[in-house]
Amino acid sequence: MVLAQLIPLAASFAIVAVALSLGRNDFVTVTGTSATIAGLGALINVGVGVGTLRDLAQARNDPQKTVLAVTRNLRIASAISFIVLSISLIAAFGLWLVLPAGSPARVGIVFAFLLQVPSFLISPHTSVLSSTFQHLDREKENFGITLSRSFVAVVIGLGVVFLVENDVLAISLQAAVATAMACAMLMERWRRLGKSNLRLKLMQSPLFSRREIWDRVLNSLDGAVFMVLFIVAQLIAASISLEVGAQIATAVAFCRTVIIPLKMIGITAGRMALREDETPEFARASIVATAICVAPVIVVLGVTLILGLNPLSSTLLSLLVATQLLVEPLAGSMFAFLKVAFGAKSGLVGLLASYLVVAPVLLVVARLVTPTAVGIWICLLGVRILFTITNAVALRQGLQRAKVDALVP
Repeated sequence: MVLAQLIPLAASFAIVAVALSLGRNDFVTVTGTSATIAGLGALINVGVGVGTLRDLAQARNDPQKTVLAVTRNLRIASAISFIVLSISLIAAFGLWLVLPAGSPARVGIVFAFLLQVPSFLISPHTSVLSSTFQHLDREKENFGITLSRSFVAVVIGLGVVFLVENDVLAISLQAAVATAMACAMLMERWRRLGKSNLRLKLMQSPLFSRREIWDRVLNSLDGAVFMVLFIVAQLIAASISLEVGAQIATAVAFCRTVIIPLKMIGITAGRMALREDETPEFARASIVATAICVAPVIVVLGVTLILGLNPLSSTLLSLLVATQLLVEPLAGSMFAFLKVAFGAKSGLVGLLASYLVVAPVLLVVARLVTPTAVGIWICLLGVRILFTITNAVALRQGLQRAKVDALVP
């Protein structure tokens, strides 16, 4: 599951990093921010996937109940599609406002958004079908679909970067490729499920259930808030200059590639903690497993700096990103663990205080005092460190409550 999320994100980062190295700031700013907008939708869809798995667990191996559970979640996905599209429209309009008038980037964001509307609308449905594959123990097949389509996307994307000089055309082609691959992955999963006698009507009438929709959103609230902050940071960076916007867009693409998949470690550890009733052990396992995954990334980033092959174009910016990855074992994956092991409200106060109170203040200060990519990222790093501290406090409180509950007959 982690690899299935990692591959398309890595493909997106590769395209943006190569474009940045070629000095294509307009392309990087729009394409990188568009990918972050899509990533926000993907994180909301993590909650859709969790809800689908929960309903499928109740259906067990009954084929009829399985079809009913998937159909119901496809209806919820149709409703959530409107949320994803609305958020994407607001973010794209915000980027359009801050970009220089008449610039290729400002024209390009219009085409990029319009061409990606279909992918925004179908992304929740993709999450439902992916979770269905996981429930049916067909994760390798699911991974193969993601790998093959992502490979095609990165090859075409790099071809666009090298061969298409017009920025507006390049941005439009990249958006069209992203949508085509998203549609291809959805249809291939649907086709394979149909061949295994799980026949589904893919596009269902929306189920606008406030409780069900809020449950899905709450399951991925930390990631959604995190991505909103990234989008705001990219908008602020683009308002400074296209060069700063491109640097932040590339750094965000890199962090997004690493951080989003790591949430699955926390979710898995949380489920194991509930099943085995060994919460402290699995909390430690989540921290260690996340650290093991992050360590090679930090090493590779360090080696590229030594070799002079800086993918983020700024040595200091790369060091700040590496520092942020060091605290990740107690950040996103730990919040996912808290949510599963102790309930949806665990760690919520710290999340909201860090990202909705402290972060906006720091970003405004960065824009006024240090309007550079490094200045913006120092603020993002400070907020992430604060978030890890609040998670550590929430973990300690959760473990203490669990210990007290265990003593109660």
